[in-house]
Amino acid sequence: MTKIIELKERRQFRILLNPVRQDILHLLRRAARPMTASAVAERMLLSPSAAQAHLQRLVELGAVEQVAVSGRPAALYRIADAEICLDLGRKDGFQGEREALAAQMMDGTFRGILHAAYSHGEKELEDCRQFQFGALHLKPEERAELQKIVEDYLRAHGAPQAEAEHWEYVLMAYRADDVKP
Repeated sequence: MTKIIELKERRQFRILLNPVRQDILHLLRRAARPMTASAVAERMLLSPSAAQAHLQRLVELGAVEQVAVSGRPAALYRIADAEICLDLGRKDGFQGEREALAAQMMDGTFRGILHAAYSHGEKELEDCRQFQFGALHLKPEERAELQKIVEDYLRAHGAPQAEAEHWEYVLMAYRADDVKP
């Protein structure tokens, strides 16, 4: 069952706002199997002790799990089955941190899209739609149904699988009835 990580404390934001830790989360999300701290260090160009320290902070937060494997001298790390709840509208003194974290996440995905766009030929790009903009007009029950379909689909396909393509995404939607640009 997916664990919800609610960001309520300054230490949680300090852990997540660190760009190296965000990159480690990205690396573990893409990894087909758990990784040692040494493997993370090698891929991230970090010292093993620095990688270990960053991984321990992510374990403390609950975003990464440490997996003990009998017969192995080193612990393995993998992305946890957890969702980080930003709660952008919460008025608790951490609005700036919440906005900064959301912006960093979106920027990372956007940079990935740009890299993919310039790394592939035009023929390959025809197979994937990178952006879609628009508006939906939904009754409350239709919005709830769509949200459940999307969440269930994303959870069902969130773990690496053999022969599956890795796709990064950011989904954003908001109720715009009372919002003025």
